[in-house]
Amino acid sequence: MNIGFIGLGNMGTGMALNLLRHCQESGDTLIVFDINETALTDVVAKGAVNGQSTARLCGQCEVLFTSLPSAKEVNLLAFGGDGILANLKEGATWFETSTNELSEWQKVKNEAPSHLTLVDAPVSGGAEGALAGTLAIFLGIDENVLTKFESLLGVFAARVVRMGPSGAGYVTKLAQLHLNYLVAQGIGETLMLGAKANLDLSVLHSVLMSSCARSYVVESYIPKVLDGSYDTSFALGLAEKDMRLITELGQHLEVSMPLGDKVYNTYQQAKNAYGYDAPHLSVVRLMEEQHDQLLRS
Repeated sequence: MNIGFIGLGNMGTGMALNLLRHCQESGDTLIVFDINETALTDVVAKGAVNGQSTARLCGQCEVLFTSLPSAKEVNLLAFGGDGILANLKEGATWFETSTNELSEWQKVKNEAPSHLTLVDAPVSGGAEGALAGTLAIFLGIDENVLTKFESLLGVFAARVVRMGPSGAGYVTKLAQLHLNYLVAQGIGETLMLGAKANLDLSVLHSVLMSSCARSYVVESYIPKVLDGSYDTSFALGLAEKDMRLITELGQHLEVSMPLGDKVYNTYQQAKNAYGYDAPHLSVVRLMEEQHDQLLRS
């Protein structure tokens, strides 16, 4: 079987390398493509085949994975004479693993030929999880399709979850991110209360971790505020983009999201103040500057 992979960024490279190890053990072939020549060359040097172009890669593959920055890139690759829909091998299955817009994916689905199977399959777990093969993958997929591909998905995902029919994967990913960003902004307010009352913020963190407030965000993000790094592993501009997708999903599904709208506005302010590439927890800096109070352990 030929497996295609397009998009060798931080997430895509880790997933592709795990698929490559699988192919080397199973006799399958991994064919890869990216406009970043360095990323492409690195994966090809490890044993993958250079796909040369989207059209050429798709014409050879029974299964395709894409890992792309946004719906814009997904649509650019999907449509047109040289695109995925026009060239993907008859009967193939396309797993789209990006954080995408439900409304835009529905447009792609509507244009797809009936012989193709398209699956929204966003992943969670960061670049480290992608490389380690410990991602969670949320699928908008039919049961019979999942049965066919579950073992392959398990090559790079420790948790493979069918969330429902087409679109359910994207909604799950954005719902998860929504709560993440709500809590991320909330830790700024929480720490500021402690700082203004002269609490030891490290001790406050330990109390939060043994209380009803305990969460991944509290555990992982607070130390990166207290040390002043604001978590360099993820860009503020990407967080702001995610919040835009979340609020647009609310509009698309006709769900009122006053908290989401407020948090999106705050991330926009932070991006304007500190730049796209600033660490994502720079959103807490807005509160520090407003109160003239650094939050440090």
